Amino acid sequence: METNFVNLYLAERTREIRSSAIRDILKITVSDSEFLSFAGGLPNPSLLPTDLLDMATEFAIRSMRDVAFQYGESEGYKSLREIVREQFVSERGIDDRSICITSGSQQGLDILGKLLMDQKTNVLLENPVYLGALQAFSPYRPNLISLTMEVDGPNLDALGKILSEKKVHCFYANPSYQNPSTCTWSVAKRKEVASLLDKHEVILIEDEAYLFLDFTGTLYPSIASFRKKRDLSFVLGSFSKILSPGFRLGWVSVPKPYQNIFIATKQGNDLNSNQFSQIVLYHLLLHMDIQKHVQKVQSFYAHQKDYLVGLLKQYLPEVRFQNPLGGMFLWVEFPHVSETEMMRKIMEKKVVMVPGNEFRLEPSEVAFFRMNFSFLKETEMEDGVRRIQDVYRDIIT
Repeated sequence: METNFVNLYLAERTREIRSSAIRDILKITVSDSEFLSFAGGLPNPSLLPTDLLDMATEFAIRSMRDVAFQYGESEGYKSLREIVREQFVSERGIDDRSICITSGSQQGLDILGKLLMDQKTNVLLENPVYLGALQAFSPYRPNLISLTMEVDGPNLDALGKILSEKKVHCFYANPSYQNPSTCTWSVAKRKEVASLLDKHEVILIEDEAYLFLDFTGTLYPSIASFRKKRDLSFVLGSFSKILSPGFRLGWVSVPKPYQNIFIATKQGNDLNSNQFSQIVLYHLLLHMDIQKHVQKVQSFYAHQKDYLVGLLKQYLPEVRFQNPLGGMFLWVEFPHVSETEMMRKIMEKKVVMVPGNEFRLEPSEVAFFRMNFSFLKETEMEDGVRRIQDVYRDIIT
């Protein structure tokens, strides 16, 4: 009765709101320390430059309190936007006004969903797709269309066919070390997709949360950088993966025609992103060697990835996965089991991964799991993989 009563007052669009399995799993693992989690995309806390962070935080409190503890500009602290443009944005023709600081790149996705999507909108998504994008877009009730992906990016024949047969308004893409599939688009496919999107006048929402996590230091050019119709591309970035998700700060490169409406929409969300975090982050970036720090992160994650790959080859030689070029995950296929049974039984062993169907519009009968390698220690990874091995062997034999 209570649920039905509440539903009388909820907006119809709330029927499309979906919970995040990753966040639900995080609650469990936080409350029970015996759990070993391969689930969340958690940066490793050992990589945080603590001395510089202490200095930046103290400076913000002692010397910048009149700014740090006040409301700020909706588009973000100007000095921080300048650093983002200078050090983190590769697209040509971007000025400080184009950069909007958001409360994590997740807020950027929500704002773009609000601005660009409704029930008449066709939105193209990679398959599989980042769960947070599904959460951000679904309440606006667009028609979501899946695009088949390959190791080096989208299937171009499938993309061309979809664009020719339907009026696609937006294409959401995560082209570098994609979450969850880990695939990285080739430069050739980035160029070809940019040309196709220009031809069909499709808005691109390019999510580059993992851009700086290439294991060899390669920095891929954005799809947007190859477009002639530059006013049809939004590019999102994040500080969560290279520094700390605790800042809750990201950014969006917003084309000039959309800047005013984007800022007005953000004002309705939160007035401005956390001002204190912005001041601390600005002074942290001002005094640290960000390139050296990013190289340290890349090297650490490359080692972590190699260690998990070695464990899977040793204990679970039947599973299949692409060896990623960067990022924080493996996308692992477990043959001859169901995701539901596998998930239930590994939870009983107090180890967790994210089921692959959480990242799909339509469920797959093939069992995939996303495994994070950035957070756990080596001994914990081995213990976790051995628990997973015990479950898998029990199911298939």
